[in-house]
Amino acid sequence: MKKTQYELRKIYAGVFDKSTLLALAELIKKNHIDDIDSIVSTGKESNVYHGVIGEKEIAVKIYAIEASSFKNMERYIIGDNRFRSWRNRRQLIYNWAQKEYKNLSRVYDCIECPRPHHAYKNILVMDFMGEGGVSFPTMKDAPPHDAKKYYEIIKGYLKSMYGRGLVHADFSEYNILNSGAKPIVIDLSTGVLADHPLAGEFLKRDVHNIIHFFKSMGVDCSEKNLLSEVKNG
Repeated sequence: MKKTQYELRKIYAGVFDKSTLLALAELIKKNHIDDIDSIVSTGKESNVYHGVIGEKEIAVKIYAIEASSFKNMERYIIGDNRFRSWRNRRQLIYNWAQKEYKNLSRVYDCIECPRPHHAYKNILVMDFMGEGGVSFPTMKDAPPHDAKKYYEIIKGYLKSMYGRGLVHADFSEYNILNSGAKPIVIDLSTGVLADHPLAGEFLKRDVHNIIHFFKSMGVDCSEKNLLSEVKNG
């Protein structure tokens, strides 16, 4: 049964402002969300909730308008011609939600990541990466049993994303889930297009993070080789 605006206010009281509650109510009214029943994760920039649409599990990511950690956001969005300028913090956060939606839309059919459904104001609705309301653990918390296999898959993800003109820009074991069968990439809000002024710097950092993790797992790999493979397809 769909929650009323009053019920939503009780769930999010003290966390999100009136505008966010109205945006949630609008998404429910338009049948983009049937229900939100639990919280999946909390962070400085956003909270992620578990919800449903019909019988399908969804994730509802809500970016906090007043999150202090958004002070460095401009580094990832200035220079991206997909977005117009903003006049205030709220408009910047709305652009940020659209940014993750567009990034997911660009690559969800070539890598394992959530399929985006809708982005409205500071809310992103997408596929839920887990089962029965429980999300898959991060690769940091649940390292793969077959590290070499996962490294090869993730190398393919990096190449596929770059082939689509996208650099994740925050790629590490913290933003890769382990489903038990395959890795799943999440948190693409920082992603920049390959022609972004800082794309090269971000790609090198992504490669460094992945190599550092898999070397600690005993995989024979190098930053130089991986970077070359990604850039050359």
